[in-house]
Amino acid sequence: MSILMKNAARQGSTVIRVFSFIVALALLSVPAMAAVGVNVADIPKLKIYEFPPQADFEKATKLVRQPSPYNDSYLSYEFRMPADWMENVQQAPIASGTDENLLSKSVLSIIGRYVSKPKNLERSILTIEAQEMGYEISAKNWFINFIINNGYSLSALTEKSHREIEAMYVALQDDITYVVRTRVLINGSRLIVVRHYLPQENYEEDKILQAQILSSFRLTKETKERIEKQEIYGFLDQSYFNYPVSWKLKEKSILSIERMSALLTQETLDEKTSVLEGHIKINVVSRLLKTTLAQEIERFRKDLKIPRYTVGDLIETVTYDYDPSVKLGKAQIYRLIPDDKVNLQAYEFLVTVMQGDDYYYITSLITPAREQDFYVWARNMEAIRIVNETMRRQRMSMEIDPNDPYFDYLKEEQ
Repeated sequence: MSILMKNAARQGSTVIRVFSFIVALALLSVPAMAAVGVNVADIPKLKIYEFPPQADFEKATKLVRQPSPYNDSYLSYEFRMPADWMENVQQAPIASGTDENLLSKSVLSIIGRYVSKPKNLERSILTIEAQEMGYEISAKNWFINFIINNGYSLSALTEKSHREIEAMYVALQDDITYVVRTRVLINGSRLIVVRHYLPQENYEEDKILQAQILSSFRLTKETKERIEKQEIYGFLDQSYFNYPVSWKLKEKSILSIERMSALLTQETLDEKTSVLEGHIKINVVSRLLKTTLAQEIERFRKDLKIPRYTVGDLIETVTYDYDPSVKLGKAQIYRLIPDDKVNLQAYEFLVTVMQGDDYYYITSLITPAREQDFYVWARNMEAIRIVNETMRRQRMSMEIDPNDPYFDYLKEEQ
C-alpha cells in the first residue's frame, strides 16, 4: 500500500472515531461538558431510570462476590452481572499468602474486570479499581480531577455524599466510543472506582441495564473512618475543632479567653525551599466582650492583609453541616487578585463566620486557585470543611435571623 493510501485510510479512521464520539454525546441527551474548566455547577445530574422488577433482574443475572482483594477486607464487594458475562481472569485480583495490604498509593489498581459477549461486534466492560489515599478529598473533587487529567467529556454527575458520586462521561478507547457510567466510593482510606463501559452503538438498548448493574454494586465491609487521622485542638476548655494530621498547627499565644486564634498550614518541601500550599486561620471571639458579629466582621476586614494580593470577586457560597452548637454560619469564596499577574500565581480566599451562644468564629483559608492546581485546591477545601464542621462549643437554644445583611462580610454580593 502506498504512503498516500495509508494516510487516506488513517484519516478516514480518524473521521469515523470523531463521528462516533459526537454521536455518543448526542445519545446522552444532555449537554456534555469537556473538562477544560473546573466549574461543574451547570453539569446536570444523572437521569433516574425506572428499573425492571428486581426479581426479573436477578433471574437474568448472577451474583458476583469478591472477598478481600489485595488482602484488604475493606475492598470486598458484590454486584450482579448478566448471566453470560465472564470475569477476565488475566486481570484478576492479586493473591498473596501474607496479610500485607498490596494496594497502590499512587495509581488505581484493578481489583476486578468483567466482560460481556460481543453485541454488534463490540463488548461491554465493567472494571473495579481502587487506590489507597493519603489526603482528605471528597469523592466529587477526586473524580473531577480525574476527568480533567484524562481529558474526558463529563456529561452528568450526581453527588450522593462527600464519600460517593455517580457520573457519566464519554471516552474513546481502542477505536471504540464508550458511554461510561461510573461510581466513586470512599471507604476509610480506600477509594473505589466502578466503571461500566457501554459501546455507544448499544447505548439506547442497554442504558437501563447499565444503570441497574452499577446500582447493584455494594461494598460488603464498610467503615466510616476518614482517609486521614485527625487531631483535636482546644482553645483552652472553651472551643474545639478537628484538623487532618497532614496539616501543621502553629498555635498563637492565648492571653485571654476573650480573643483566641490558631493557624494551620499545609506545606510541601521543594528542592531548596518550603512551598506553602494552604493556610487556615481560626479566630474565636467571646460574646462577653459585648461586641456584635457585624463589628467583628468589620474588624476582620480592616485587619485583613494579604501581601501583594487584593480580594476580588465572589466565586461561590459554600454550604456546611455545622455542629449543633453553631446556630448560624455562612461561607463564601473570593478570588485573590495578584499585583503581578505574570509572576504570581492565582489564589482563592474562603471565609466562614459562625455564631454560637458564647463565641463568634471566623475562619479563613488561602489556597491555590482551582484553575492553578485543582487537586491541591480540593484537598484544602476538604481540610477547611473538617475544621468548620467540627467547630464546637455546646448546644444552644437561641434563635437567629439567617437573613441579617451582616453576613456579606467582605463585599456586597452582586
